[in-house]
Amino acid sequence: MPIRPALIGTLSIVLGALVVLVLDLYTAWQTPSHLRRTISEYGLGAQQWVFSIGVVLLAFGSALTLAVALRHRLARPASAASIGLVLWTVGLVAVVAVPKQDWSNDAALSVGGTIHRLGAAVAFVSIPVAVFAFSRPWIRDGVWAVRARVTMGLSALSVVTLLPIFYALAVGATGSRPWYRVVTLGYVERVLVVAEVIALISLALWVWAAERRSLASEGAQEIRTSQTV
Repeated sequence: MPIRPALIGTLSIVLGALVVLVLDLYTAWQTPSHLRRTISEYGLGAQQWVFSIGVVLLAFGSALTLAVALRHRLARPASAASIGLVLWTVGLVAVVAVPKQDWSNDAALSVGGTIHRLGAAVAFVSIPVAVFAFSRPWIRDGVWAVRARVTMGLSALSVVTLLPIFYALAVGATGSRPWYRVVTLGYVERVLVVAEVIALISLALWVWAAERRSLASEGAQEIRTSQTV
């Protein structure tokens, strides 16, 4: 049986998302107010290893999905889709490698805290752009049009979930109130992450379908070749 990297990538993304989701649901069951805090707060507590496993699985699955997409020419190496997926993956790694700043011990933003914020911001902004750019060339394709339109629609939804953060940043920039107090960041972030991961899973399933189609074509070619020998 041939190794199917796209299947491994898809399962890795789904499993990573489930790990973080179960952690969040368990914590919310114990302490509902925790949902008001950002997801990366888990990087500071006893559940850090669980959170890290989930995010690393997401990053690994995303990188593998991109590799297979490039192999089957669903995207070009220098395209916005590829660059966006790379930035998403690097951002996730940065979130795990450099934990969120612990404001209970630090009074000022540290270098590590800045890197963490930058990694999270890059990841959140990059993945909707990447999925949209990935889908756009295929919306009229005879084979992939339906998948492209569904995936593009999900990417558009994830962009909509970014709007409250953009609004908070605008209010914070024009007023005295800190932007992170304009909205309940934990709630907004969770809606955003769910929307983005669903769009990513749709993309991964599409790449997996392309892999299956390619393997089926190769198998049929081998059968025709053996029959002519």
